Amino acid sequence: MATRAEAMKRARLWEAVSTDESATRRIGAALGRRLRPGDVVAVQGPLGAGKTRFIQGLAHGLGVMEPVQSPSFILIQAYPLPGGGRFYHVDLYRLEEPEEAWALGLWDLFAEPAIVALEWPERAAGLIPEPYLQVTLVPLGETIRRIQIEGVGEFPPERLAELQALPEVPDDLMEGGRIRL
Repeated sequence: MATRAEAMKRARLWEAVSTDESATRRIGAALGRRLRPGDVVAVQGPLGAGKTRFIQGLAHGLGVMEPVQSPSFILIQAYPLPGGGRFYHVDLYRLEEPEEAWALGLWDLFAEPAIVALEWPERAAGLIPEPYLQVTLVPLGETIRRIQIEGVGEFPPERLAELQALPEVPDDLMEGGRIRL
C-alpha cells in the first residue's frame, strides 16, 4: 500500500475502458496530442494487455508517420517528430535488473528534449525521473481493457490541469459527455 507521501505524488488524470485494439490506439492518440518534449510515459500491464497498441496510438497522436512496432529485440526505437525532436519507444521486457537500463543509455534519452514511452517500466524501477505519466492497462476480457493514466511526481499546476482536461476521445468511446467507464 502506498504511503501518504507516495499517494500525494500521484494524480489520477483520467480513466477509460477500451473495447478493442482500435479504441486502445485512439485513446493513446488522444494522450499523444497532449504530450510535450521532455514528457515520459511509462506504460505497464501484463503480457498482451495492449501496451504496444497504446504506444502506436500515442505515436500517431504525436504525428509519427512511420509504422511503430514493439522494439522487443532492439529495445529502443527512435522516430522523428514533425517540427523536430524525437519520439523514443523503449521496451524493457528483456531486462533482468533495473541497472541494465543505464547500459542501454536510457538516461541519455531522458536528458533530451524528446518524448519517451516505456513498455515494462517496472524493469527500471526507481530510475524513471519524475514527473512522468503512468499508463496502466488492465485486461477485463478478451479485447476489453481498463486504461488508467496517472501523473507521478510534482507536475506544475497548469500542466497537471492541461493533462486532466477531457481528452479528445472519439464519439464511440463517449457516453453522456464523459469517457465511457
